[in-house]
Amino acid sequence: MAARILTDDRGLARGVQYFDRKTGAEREVLARVVVVGASCVDSTRLLLNSKSERFPSGIGNGSDVIGRYLCEQIRINVKGWLPVLYDTPTRNDRGIGGEHIYLPRFNHRPGRTRDYLRGFGMQFWNTGSNADGPAPGAHGLPGFGASLKREIKRRHPAWFEVHPFGEALPYAHNRITVDESRTDRYGVPLARIDYSIGDNERKMAEHMNDFVEELVHEAGGELVDYRRGELDKPGSAIHEHGTCRMGDDPKRSALNRFNQMHEVKNVFVVDGSAFPNASEKNPTLTILALSWRATDYLADRLRAGDL
Repeated sequence: MAARILTDDRGLARGVQYFDRKTGAEREVLARVVVVGASCVDSTRLLLNSKSERFPSGIGNGSDVIGRYLCEQIRINVKGWLPVLYDTPTRNDRGIGGEHIYLPRFNHRPGRTRDYLRGFGMQFWNTGSNADGPAPGAHGLPGFGASLKREIKRRHPAWFEVHPFGEALPYAHNRITVDESRTDRYGVPLARIDYSIGDNERKMAEHMNDFVEELVHEAGGELVDYRRGELDKPGSAIHEHGTCRMGDDPKRSALNRFNQMHEVKNVFVVDGSAFPNASEKNPTLTILALSWRATDYLADRLRAGDL
């Protein structure tokens, strides 16, 4: 398990301290360049734990932005039945968690008004004919025996789940720090997360609820266990961003546009922590694209002898 990035007298990375997970032995591996891609939370923890006389707040953190501006999308979970699909044939809806449908963000289009910044898109999961067994909603149906089985089969193609994902703004007080009083089994400080949404996100959540209620009504759907105003717990969207943000100004960002640290030129960070803000979309393909660009740049710099 990687614990810290080690630096030399020039302030450059010289390798990584890690622990053998089986024996617990502490080791070091030397490197010309260190590329960090442990996902937003663990990459941030690694960087903040990489303290030295030159970097008392963590490697490359002279700007105090590493750990700050944590963004995690807000999300609600709406589910129910579409009676128009009762008694229809079972279909092949095998996708990512069922018949996977995506409704892109639309509130920026001409004629749309809103009282908040940014927007949301929606994913449909566990929708349609579940290939792994009864529809998730079947567990709440009344009855017993043969009549219950018939009702489960009748409703099987008709279950839907709608998940709006909304963009949260980057706030400096939303941050990851390391807690020196709480450590893992290797003695490495654990991450601490302080996170809350603001008025902008609450207004967006209201619009999310308004829209899904309208959508389900127009489709003739029936909501199940619907709780307006109740957001999924922070972390549910598993799309964390922003804690090692890229930018042109070293006073306001930790990385340049190629995911290279402003203060430590032989350290690159290539996961969601590099985003300056979150979007409402899944970030994976953007992370891959940025990583590809970063490694092309890294290869060029190595060939040029700059690293």
